[in-house]
Amino acid sequence: MPEKIFSCARFNLDALLSLAGGLRSRECACNVAAAPKTGSMNWAIFVSFDDGLDWVFRSPRSGPNAIVSDESAQKMLLSEVATLKFLRNNTSVPVPEVYSFSGSYDNYVGVPYILMSKAAGRPLSDYDWANILRQTPGYPQLRPLLPLPDGTREIVMKQLGALMRQLSTLRFEKIGSLFEDDSGNYVGECLSPTLMWQERDSLDGIERGPFRHESQYLESLISAFISHAKELPLSPHTFFAPIPDHSEYSSWSSYRAAVRRWNDYVAIGAKIDSSKNRLSYCLAGQVLRQMIPHLSTSNDFYTLSHPDLHLGNIFVDEKFNIACLIDWGSASTGPISELLATPGLGSSAFAPPQAASYCISVWFLSRASATGKILGESRYDMVLLAAGSLALDTRLQIIPSPVQACQRDRS
Repeated sequence: MPEKIFSCARFNLDALLSLAGGLRSRECACNVAAAPKTGSMNWAIFVSFDDGLDWVFRSPRSGPNAIVSDESAQKMLLSEVATLKFLRNNTSVPVPEVYSFSGSYDNYVGVPYILMSKAAGRPLSDYDWANILRQTPGYPQLRPLLPLPDGTREIVMKQLGALMRQLSTLRFEKIGSLFEDDSGNYVGECLSPTLMWQERDSLDGIERGPFRHESQYLESLISAFISHAKELPLSPHTFFAPIPDHSEYSSWSSYRAAVRRWNDYVAIGAKIDSSKNRLSYCLAGQVLRQMIPHLSTSNDFYTLSHPDLHLGNIFVDEKFNIACLIDWGSASTGPISELLATPGLGSSAFAPPQAASYCISVWFLSRASATGKILGESRYDMVLLAAGSLALDTRLQIIPSPVQACQRDRS
């Protein structure tokens, strides 16, 4: 029987089992015939104990399919460990517990890793959150989606609002990612996806923090955006032809027709990597740069937020109580507006009713004591929160990658 467990990397399985078994003083094993679970950043396997408990062994992806360098991946691993420990020690936000970790290949297992608890429940991505099965005739189901009971979206969003309220009470003097040394936690280099993903960690001349002022942080994001447009591959993104999204078409056949038209359009004149396309992104970056004075706030504190709060990273129990939030690898402190931006759960076309998005901010307001102190004296922040952070969410979403600069203008 082939040992698919090593399909992502060679590592010392015996050393891993010895480590895990020693930590719990119980027998454990791994299914060597099962391939690892893979994501854009990491691969993972399960360590199963003789009493039925499972742990997760996770390691960064490496090689040509990795979206960041080995060095950056190891930084993100160490920062995630520090962030998870910090959250468990200072909040009741449900996150995995770390039992062992290594940020380098210099260990008995042979790869950088985190050995941690398995998230309880199941991810929201198992459910038809966006009602896409009802709204897109002919949509091919790669895997069955579970129905979502009425009112569930509001239940989940209210809980997210309560968790964000907790995070808003954690104050930091600088913008950056959390790390840990002998003296405790500290804010170091910012590992935000905007500065790291899509090979942006390889760009020279980008300030990476930690940042004392919000304007410095925004300038760094925009510099990464412009440098990407100048130096890195843009494929498959083109400024004036955003990639079709299946959720924004009335049927699967109409979506496929749009994809064919898109392919024909971008093929003519090699539009994606043309100098004209790159210039369009650079000009957009300059417009964003001029907006910095209007977007920067005077708050003298920053808050910690999740970098990628999508349906697959939110685990719920059978009653839809949030049981775990996973994947904190690119988390960083930042302006409170980033924390308060309503999560983009599901597609823009079939998003939950407005009440579901709105209730995340209502819950925050109803549970926050001395709200003015939490947000500072800025009326802009107060209005932003009450409106579900829609305006600033749009501003943030157009910065992280070139394609997002134009996706807000789909017709």
